[in-house]
Amino acid sequence: MLAVGSEPGRGGRWHAGTMPASNGRDGGPTVGLVLPGGGARGAYEAGALSVLLPALHERGERVEIFCGTSVGAINAAMLASTAALSAREQAGALAQTWAALRKRDVIAPLIGPSSGLALLRLAGEALQVPGLRLAALLDPGPLSASLDRWIDWDALHANVRRGVVRAISVIATSLRGGGPVAFVDTARPAPRSDREIRYVRVRLRGEHVRASAAIPLLFPPVQVACPRAAAGHYIDGGTRLNAPIAPALALGADRIIVIGLEPLTSAPRGRRQPGPPTLVDVGANVLDGLLVDRVTEDVRRMTAINSFFVEDASGGLSPAARAYRVAQGREPYKRIAYALVSPERRGALGALADEVFQERYGGWRGVRSPDFVLLARLLGGGRARARGELLSFLLFDEAFVAELLAAGRTDARRWLKQHPGFWSTDAARADFEPPAARQVAEMTALDEYRMLRRS
Repeated sequence: MLAVGSEPGRGGRWHAGTMPASNGRDGGPTVGLVLPGGGARGAYEAGALSVLLPALHERGERVEIFCGTSVGAINAAMLASTAALSAREQAGALAQTWAALRKRDVIAPLIGPSSGLALLRLAGEALQVPGLRLAALLDPGPLSASLDRWIDWDALHANVRRGVVRAISVIATSLRGGGPVAFVDTARPAPRSDREIRYVRVRLRGEHVRASAAIPLLFPPVQVACPRAAAGHYIDGGTRLNAPIAPALALGADRIIVIGLEPLTSAPRGRRQPGPPTLVDVGANVLDGLLVDRVTEDVRRMTAINSFFVEDASGGLSPAARAYRVAQGREPYKRIAYALVSPERRGALGALADEVFQERYGGWRGVRSPDFVLLARLLGGGRARARGELLSFLLFDEAFVAELLAAGRTDARRWLKQHPGFWSTDAARADFEPPAARQVAEMTALDEYRMLRRS
């Protein structure tokens, strides 16, 4: 991993102490990065950022606020730890980490000495035997050591302390409270908690990131000990807030980059599958709803605010929207410029996962990794679409990672080609349909009604 203290060189590298002045700190726009969860699909985020971050640097801008959920939290922490490097080196270090990543860095072997104990625990869970319960289907034990290898925590904290990183936030879901908790490492005061998100200021550690990435059922809940006020067990933040746009804005972002792992369009009505739905079909749809549709709704809400609520020269803020914001003690809505990168076709990453699996592990080639074969059997057998969707979260395979990195780069270049100025505020140009004005008005009225009920 690249070191924060690297000396300046011909390749554009600079020392941490000679970081170019940030637009945000000079009174210009502050840029935030929003990274959702998606398991192995995090490589797609790394590919997209290898194009976007250097392009942003060429404009004299850089990311100061990093917000991530699940694997997005891992990527956000890696980027925050290398934020004092040049944009190209920062993005390159992230891509290199993904290119070298293997399944053994994330989850323990499914087939091995511990297999018998896992089966025994599974039976104990089914029979509700005290002291013999299964916390999850997979063991993410190796991830703890891997995070310490991938992330220079001292560099991350130094970057926050010096203001190179204005804030980094990772989102987890509290099992006790049932709501999203944003663990925030910042030298500034943390945002005030509201009825939707609890903000907790922390000195970010591996436990916070692992808590954010604890996918329910697949990985066990993670116990967070620090700070004491927020101690407890947590699971993947994607179950409540997979696209942490709101935390990025609360932390002061004026412009945001969002990487989506599916197109930001409404899901098409697919043809009915022959036969009754399987458990895997249900699981694929649940993950789709939790980790994809929530991203779409959050982005559509942001563009709706841009389209209908922002106070600017062409028209004032709607009285209802202003009253709602004032009642909550918040500033008026502001127009948010954004860059949105996502695949063109829904299900593309799932189809890619299934294609790579068939090429590398189909038939006799399965001896290369019996674990992946077993995972594929558990995740759908013959139904390629559902199997691919679920497998794309767990296929930590070098060939799949390489394809995801390339796909992310391609889609990022497509965005830049369509948006030569990098940023957009127009929902109609974001490759998805904005909600109608009537829908937005109803959404705000519902927010106000809920606020009044709680007052």
